[in-house]
Amino acid sequence: MLQSIREKITGLYAMIVLGVIAIVFIFWGVDVGRNSDTLFAAKVDGIGIGLEPVRKAWQERERQLQQMMRGAVPETMRKMQQQALLDEQIRLHLLTARAEKLGYRVSDSMMQSTIMGFPALQVDGKFSHERYDLLLRQQGRSIAEFERDLRSNMAIEQLQRGIAASAFVTPTELLRREALQGETREVDFAVIPASGFLAGVTVTDAQVQAWYEAHQDQYMTPETVDLEYLELKLADVERDIAVNDEVLQAYYEQVKERLTTPERRRARHILIAVEDGVDDASAQKTAAEVLAKLNTGADFAALAKQYSKDPVSAAKGGELDWLSRGMSVGPFEDALFAMTKGELRGPVKSQFGYHIIRLEETEGGQTKTFAEARPELEKEYRTESAQKLFYDRSQKLADEAFKALTELTPAATALGLPVQKVSAFTRQGGGVFGNEAKIIEEAFKAEVLTKRENSPLIALGDDRAVVLRVAAHQAPTLLPVNVVRASIESSLKEQGARDAAAKRGEELLARLNGGAPWTAVLSEAKLVTLGKRFIGRTDTNVPTPVRQTAFGVAHLAVSQAKPAYRGAVTDDGGYAVVVVSDIRAGVFVAGTPESAAKLRQAAQAEGANEFAAYMGEVERGAKIERNPKVFD
Repeated sequence: MLQSIREKITGLYAMIVLGVIAIVFIFWGVDVGRNSDTLFAAKVDGIGIGLEPVRKAWQERERQLQQMMRGAVPETMRKMQQQALLDEQIRLHLLTARAEKLGYRVSDSMMQSTIMGFPALQVDGKFSHERYDLLLRQQGRSIAEFERDLRSNMAIEQLQRGIAASAFVTPTELLRREALQGETREVDFAVIPASGFLAGVTVTDAQVQAWYEAHQDQYMTPETVDLEYLELKLADVERDIAVNDEVLQAYYEQVKERLTTPERRRARHILIAVEDGVDDASAQKTAAEVLAKLNTGADFAALAKQYSKDPVSAAKGGELDWLSRGMSVGPFEDALFAMTKGELRGPVKSQFGYHIIRLEETEGGQTKTFAEARPELEKEYRTESAQKLFYDRSQKLADEAFKALTELTPAATALGLPVQKVSAFTRQGGGVFGNEAKIIEEAFKAEVLTKRENSPLIALGDDRAVVLRVAAHQAPTLLPVNVVRASIESSLKEQGARDAAAKRGEELLARLNGGAPWTAVLSEAKLVTLGKRFIGRTDTNVPTPVRQTAFGVAHLAVSQAKPAYRGAVTDDGGYAVVVVSDIRAGVFVAGTPESAAKLRQAAQAEGANEFAAYMGEVERGAKIERNPKVFD
């Protein structure tokens, strides 16, 4: 499959993360059925899901989480995300098997079109065979593995579309949804700020000590490491690439085909078809007669309209659009691309009948000379050569660092690189590496942190590679209470102020629920409201806690005669007293473009729900065994 792509792969390399290409890269391959009983992440109906692809996928997921959180991932989230990732792999396996069983298939042409359409595999808007290979090699995957996984994902997508396409929502059902989702509520509120109670909060030594002992994790010095590292940069490597006319001429010969503009030809033709009532001999005779007329000066367009059986071109006087090689049937194309401009040729036989052809115009087919192409050749050659050399040196750096194990000097000498340093590097990052998640992850791994081993090669983008070691480690220590006393007192005062605001709010709610008028109660408390207004579920004109509280009130609890009163803690620690006095259902008008769009959106959402239900049923019917040590 895709033999033409494979034949042109150059075998170069680049440090590029593969996850941006397509959904298939998320899964890192399923690797089903090629593992011993101890080397599986899970078994589904007796077939193993490979351990190593799942672990690789987790490394990528963890890196993304670290970047998102700008530091270490909390252990609880880490466990949840690992479980979610394993579930994804199991579902992928189940869906692959189900799609195959139901006969979903992906043709080679669909595969080729999809691969060549990936933006990450294109250079200057065109598919790059070299980049395809580089990206795959970065992840240690073969073309066959990638295409197998992509084909599987495309089949799953067909299955998903088939299920989702059957979903629909009736106007009545949508009316109920709109009534709920488009609902508005009449709300008013007033906020009791916590800041107004700060001055009245006192803090004792006993409270400080109790807080200190209960929150010691907040008063630790940061864990830090001093790093030594070697860094290889693509820009530095590129400066070492020697370029002269001799090497560029050889490179020109390799890529000359790509520097040739595809030839196109525009022609007119008259088709004398072999069809019901017209045998081959009669069609050939008619074609010869028409050709004779043309040779004596007859108008081509007029004869095409009179004789041609091509339903598209006949009405246009036989005129065809621009044609490139591969767009026409063999005999017609062979004749067309053997003609000179203005030449008349025929009869040319094809499966459609006999053609009479006149070549109107040609363009393309020219190859850039070496001199014309030299600037772009030099740029491409430098880039490709630098990538290859960068890969070779990266591999050497990794090998030398591994051999030395606990020191960087031998690797630095072998590659001519300086040993650089970063001090006081934390789990949130620091120094020249900022919050680079890959560096943080490697610096605090047990082998690097406690055994002081050199790290594996760390790829930072597609143009940097780093190996590091920990030269010193400073464990976190508890700060003395007298050092953090001011911070503790501030926390206690803020908490006391929030508690006082909430207590005051609850007192006001008790009065309101006892029948006291809203205006009078708030006036006595010297609180200002914005006035009653109707808000929706996504209204941003009121604080989120207020909106959530208002829409959490049951319908039966609200009436004009007896409003509902509730309290909500605001984001800044204040306390909001909220009144809900009316509820209006959302309005849905059928038969409008807006309602039609909403029906489509609702059907899509329903399709997603149906596919989720289908997936749940597939999982319930499968025998699934998870390896509890998959992420150890």
